[in-house]
Amino acid sequence: MQPISSPDDASDSTKTVNGMLVEAEHFAVGFQQRDVLAMGSDELRELCLKASTVTLTFTLNELYTTSIPKTTKLLLDLTSFVEKGCVLLVVDSPGSYSTLALNKSKEMDEDRARQQPGDVDGGKKQRAIEKDGKKYPMQWLLDHTLLEAASTSPGVEGKQWEKLRSADSRWFRLREELRYPIALEDMRMQIHIYRRL
Repeated sequence: MQPISSPDDASDSTKTVNGMLVEAEHFAVGFQQRDVLAMGSDELRELCLKASTVTLTFTLNELYTTSIPKTTKLLLDLTSFVEKGCVLLVVDSPGSYSTLALNKSKEMDEDRARQQPGDVDGGKKQRAIEKDGKKYPMQWLLDHTLLEAASTSPGVEGKQWEKLRSADSRWFRLREELRYPIALEDMRMQIHIYRRL
């Protein structure tokens, strides 16, 4: 990890600002491009080993859109595999971009038919929220899975996650004086932070 280079004629304050925030030996990032909904439990468990933070940035709504049962299973598996104290950070688009229609669809029925006995997918609770054509915010599905379904899975006692912070719509605005080589724009997002108990 290298600090951002500053021009030779840059001021001392600019050089300081461009310095590293965290020393390389204290920060490790891993990246793999994989289909997380198609991963087996052992593969996901291996990815989660020793993770102190798991981030889902602008992907959870897409995962739910692809398959609500598979995404629910992913979150419940994540609950089983991460260590206590692990933080889950979810950042996604706000408002109508993150609203999902829950209804009985052919895909949902096919997903259930393929499930193995003993698979944890939210089961009865998932079926209970499939009301014909009703729309639910992604945040509601996320809270339902982590704060309710994860606590009632077989062999589990008590709450599994605590919600540390939540904002349905938050603006990230660039400071007027900030200059960057490419154009950057303000953006609106939702943010949810949970800690594994």
